[in-house]
Formats: sequence, C-alpha cells, structure tokens
Amino acid sequence: MEYYKQVFDQPDNVVDRWVGQEFEQCLFRKLDLSRVAFTDSNFINCRFEDCTLTRAELKNTKLYDVSFLNCKLAHVDFGLCNAFGFHVDFQECQLDYTVFLNRKLKKARFIECSLKEAHFVKCELTGSVFKDCNLEFARFEDNNLTQVDFSSSYNLELDPDDNKVKKARLSLHNLPGLLTKYDLVISK
Repeated sequence: MEYYKQVFDQPDNVVDRWVGQEFEQCLFRKLDLSRVAFTDSNFINCRFEDCTLTRAELKNTKLYDVSFLNCKLAHVDFGLCNAFGFHVDFQECQLDYTVFLNRKLKKARFIECSLKEAHFVKCELTGSVFKDCNLEFARFEDNNLTQVDFSSSYNLELDPDDNKVKKARLSLHNLPGLLTKYDLVISK
C-alpha cells in the first residue's frame, strides 16, 4: 500500500507489521512503534516526531531523507536497512545501543543525541556533524571520519589508527578519548 503526504498520529492506526509499505512525505507523530516490523518498506522524505521506535525491525527498509526529532530508537540495527539512498538525520534522539554497519552517512546530522554504546563500523561519515552528543562507550571502527565535527560532543573514544580522521574537528576535551588505547594517565 502507498501513502503520500499523510499524517500518522493516532495510536489506534499502529499495527505490529508494516511490511512492504511505501511512505512518501509522511509525518509520524507521538506513536509507539516499538518492535514494529517495517521489513521491505520504503520511507522517502518522511519525518518522525516524538515517536518510540525501540527495537523496530528495519530489514531491507529504505530510509531516504528521513529525519527523526525527539525519538527513542534504542537497539535499532540500521545496518539491516537497504543501503541504496540511505540518508537519515537525528535531533534530540536516544540512539543508545544502535548499530550502523556499512552505512553511507555522508553529512548526516546527529544533534543533541544520546549515542551510548552505539556502533559505527565500516561507515562513510564524511562531513557529518555530532553536535552536543553523548558518545559514552560508542564504538567507531574502520570508518571514514574525514571532516566529521565532534567538537561539541563528549565521552568520545576512538582509535585514530582504526579510522580515517583527516580534518575531523575535535575539542581539547575530546583528546583523551583518542589516546585510550595507550592507557595513559592524563592530568588536568
């Protein structure tokens, strides 16, 4: 079924499975979509506001220019999404324990998000922004972090030998997180 420019804001319209659905320029507002299966669905130019998508299933789901505002997306595996056209932005979202595996996230925006124990593995993050994000125990492995802006985020730990970090923007308080593997004691 195809949906175009529709607003989904009634909890009684939520079903456990939205498999193979097409959503274009749709708005999802104040819905609990926890554990909902969106398998093989397409979201194009859609927006989620104040929604809970904890443990949502995104196997082969297309997310093209999808934005999330004040949403809970804990334990979501974005690595299962359709890679073609994948582009997402997050603002004031809880993305704890999420997985981004082999994702192209060029110029993605993570604004005031919690990314505790999130995994970014083999991602293309060139030009992305992590503004005021909590990156506590977030894992960055084998990524292209060229020109990524981490300057206002905190609890950042990453190995520069394991990621491409050319021209990445950092602040002085980020530097200890780049030296973690050396087990140094750094004084203020």
